[in-house]
Amino acid sequence: MAFLNPSNQLIQIDTGSVLTYCWNPSASPISVYANIGEIQTLGQRYVGVTNATAANPAGSPAIYVLAKYLSTSATTLANWQTANAPAPVYWTDNTFTTVTGITTEGIGGTTLGLNFPAGYLMVNYASAPKLTLAQLLGGYVFVQVAGYLKGAYCSGTSHPGIGSTVVPLAGIFSSDTVAEGTASTYSQPLGRQLTALVSTNYCDVLVGSDNF
Repeated sequence: MAFLNPSNQLIQIDTGSVLTYCWNPSASPISVYANIGEIQTLGQRYVGVTNATAANPAGSPAIYVLAKYLSTSATTLANWQTANAPAPVYWTDNTFTTVTGITTEGIGGTTLGLNFPAGYLMVNYASAPKLTLAQLLGGYVFVQVAGYLKGAYCSGTSHPGIGSTVVPLAGIFSSDTVAEGTASTYSQPLGRQLTALVSTNYCDVLVGSDNF
C-alpha cells in the first residue's frame, strides 16, 4: 500500500520538543532541524509519544502535523499568555498547511458547523516564554491532530465533564465543550475530554481532528 505524505521523522518528536519548536525561515535562516537529509515539508505527519511516566515508560501515541502559524489579524501577546498551554488552531485554506488561532480566519469562519479545526498548537508561552510574536507569525510549528494531549487549553466550559466533545468557539485560541451524549451541530470536533477541568480552563484531551 502507498504511504501518502510520508515523514522522514528527522525532527525530534517528544513531549518537550513539540512544546517549544518554532522555526521561522525569515527570522532563523539556519536551523538544526530545517534541512537534515531532506527538507521538512509543511503538512507532514510525525509520530510521537506523550504521557510517558515511570509507570508508563512507553507513553501514549500522538500524531503531529508540521504547519505554518500565520494569522492575518494580530495575535496579541495577551492572547498567547491567556492560553499558556497547547491551544486550538484552525486551518486557513484547503492546502491544510497553515493555521491560525483566530476562528474568523479559519475555513468557515464562525458559522456553526462549518469550522475546520486543525488541532492544538503545541508551542505556547509557558513552554517558550522567549519566543516572540514576530517569530511565531510565519513560523513552522507542530499541531497535534490525534492522540493523547495533556493540559490543553479550553476557553469555554459549557459542559466540563469527562467524555464531553471539544468543539470550535468564536474567539482566539478558543474552544467549548458539548456534553457527552448530546447531539452536536459541529461536523468536526477537536476531540474528547479525558479528564475533569483543572484550574478552570485546562484538561486532558483525546485529540481527533486529523483530516486524513
